[in-house]
Amino acid sequence: MFKINKAPIIVLLILLMFSPVITYGETYMELVTISEAKGLAVQNSPEMKQQENNNELVRVNERDTWISYEQAKAAWQNSGGLDYLKSSMEVAKKAYDASVYAREDGKTILSNLKKEIEYNTESLYLTILNMESSIEMLELSYELQNKVVEIEKLKVSLGMGTQFTLDKEVRKVRDLQIKLQELHDNHKTLRWNINRSMGRNIEAPLVLSPVAFTPTTYNSETNTFDKALEASLAIEQFNRTVEDKAKEIEEKRYTASDKVERLNLEIKQIDLTKADTVYGMRLSVKNIYEKLLLAQKSLVNCRIAHEIAEKEFETHKLQYDLGVISKIVFDSYKITSEQTQVDYEKAVYDYYLAARKASLAEEGMFISSL
Repeated sequence: MFKINKAPIIVLLILLMFSPVITYGETYMELVTISEAKGLAVQNSPEMKQQENNNELVRVNERDTWISYEQAKAAWQNSGGLDYLKSSMEVAKKAYDASVYAREDGKTILSNLKKEIEYNTESLYLTILNMESSIEMLELSYELQNKVVEIEKLKVSLGMGTQFTLDKEVRKVRDLQIKLQELHDNHKTLRWNINRSMGRNIEAPLVLSPVAFTPTTYNSETNTFDKALEASLAIEQFNRTVEDKAKEIEEKRYTASDKVERLNLEIKQIDLTKADTVYGMRLSVKNIYEKLLLAQKSLVNCRIAHEIAEKEFETHKLQYDLGVISKIVFDSYKITSEQTQVDYEKAVYDYYLAARKASLAEEGMFISSL
């Protein structure tokens, strides 16, 4: 039974930091690394621009509320302490405090949004890379299956085969053709999406750079949940609101009992909402680690399958060299072996993304898959 090691494990993406242009005759294909794709996606994100603008508005509001508060405080002090001016000062102080919180929250929201865009770009980039490998394998299978059909046609013409067998092989060609078309259509859509996210023309030629991985860190499920609680903006806002209301209760305990009752009920309501949020976070962390465990198992299984397939391929290659098996049979074994490499590649990507989700959860972020 597989268990996730509670000791830190590393999943660090090695990024290529250059972007050459590949030329083919009169056309060119721009090579974009995963690092560059993330940077361009963040730079061209409408959501990032909107949040940055919102943060500027919040900054201006903080300045204005500070001025209002200072004016209200000066008016109260100069009045000799009139009650109605004190009340105005307190209202202005609350507005200023709220604007300070809004500025701090805005910085966190912007930072989290950047990380979310980067993760989604990584996911899209790796999906496209693996899809391109799958298309290549399917094209080889399609080509090989057409050769099988030609052989069966020859057998039928020589009276050595049956029409039933030929029809069966022809159906396989059609099925592969349909799958290949679906993959090409999906690939085109994903390329449009990543080009658009990077601020490029959706039809712009594009080559994605292969990505290499080395081991990096995430913690145990329990530690991740504890860190998620500590880092969560929502939990911080709940705690902050309760703290502010508790202070207000102390101020009004002997002067406004009706308001104290309302404040206590509001705190209770916030605590209930917070408890529900904490429960949801616990489930999210649990789900992340269940998927991480599955990704880890799949990675191990795919690696073993690929190693076995490589050894079997060497045996079949020897058989082919000795004339024991035909070229078409040898090619089928070769495709099978290469397909296990594609499957292993996908397992590596899936494991990396699952570990990234665990890492982001520690920062209080729970990202839904695209």
